[in-house]
Amino acid sequence: MGLQKVSIYFNLMKPQEGEPVIWKIDDLDLEIKYPEKQYWPEDHISKLDLLNYYREISKTILPYFKDRPVTLHYFPRGIHKISFYKRNFEQKTEGPIQTAVYHEISQQKDIQVPVINSEKGLLWLANKGCIEFHLWNSKINHLQNPDWIIFDLDINKNTAFDKVLQAALIVKEELDKNNLRSSPKTSGGTGLHLYVPVYPEYSFDTIRNWLKVLVERLSKKYPDLISPVGRDRKTHQGNKVIIDIMQNVISRNTAAPYTVRAHPKAPVSTPLKWQEIERGGFTPTDFNLKNIPDRIKKYGDVFSGILTNPQELAL
Repeated sequence: MGLQKVSIYFNLMKPQEGEPVIWKIDDLDLEIKYPEKQYWPEDHISKLDLLNYYREISKTILPYFKDRPVTLHYFPRGIHKISFYKRNFEQKTEGPIQTAVYHEISQQKDIQVPVINSEKGLLWLANKGCIEFHLWNSKINHLQNPDWIIFDLDINKNTAFDKVLQAALIVKEELDKNNLRSSPKTSGGTGLHLYVPVYPEYSFDTIRNWLKVLVERLSKKYPDLISPVGRDRKTHQGNKVIIDIMQNVISRNTAAPYTVRAHPKAPVSTPLKWQEIERGGFTPTDFNLKNIPDRIKKYGDVFSGILTNPQELAL
């Protein structure tokens, strides 16, 4: 399904508090209630600001969502209030999105996982209070076989972010030796994600075993900097960069490229150029809801290669 043209009609004056805004999106009349509700009160960022962001970057973000299950993280009253995750939808009641069947082994039942293939679906969910969108590693026509591998590099909040950048360059060098291209992005939290696009012909077990060998080799070579996840499964401890291979599990999800995160300053999980990693001098909150649309206009989508250039692994 291709991207659909959006026609928007709303009062150009700032809406009165509590006055709804109506957007006409194809056949959907999207009523945005309480548009001035402060989702990020300290940063004066409203619900309408969030929807305007997703509307403006929809053509950039939607290719990553195409035919891929998504887990939704809702904050209907703002980032400091109640929040919840959702990934099980009922087609007949859930509005202008698609669903696909996934058999959840842990509960031995089928669930309907949401798939966002249209702009109206994206905005309809954001209007419901979904701030964060988290994507699976595989698509609905090959759920058992991921089409990208994720290196999840994380630190605790007291560790300098430059350590993550240093570790990312070490991982890149290792991947380069194996003739594998990789693309970095901020997580929107404290860490970085490195994506390696692959043909969807490997199992998740195969991917994790390959990753385990690589990460253990790097942790032995750089013992003061890099560590695999310990047995306690915690990734924000100590002063090392933790590389978590368990993001590569079916139904496990990772912050989507360009999703907003429900953290102070409204950071965005932002694709980066390797030259930016090498140069350093930034923190994840430097990339946020307010400046990402201009960044996309300036650089384009620097992450798009993960969608069009799959690779083979030398196993």
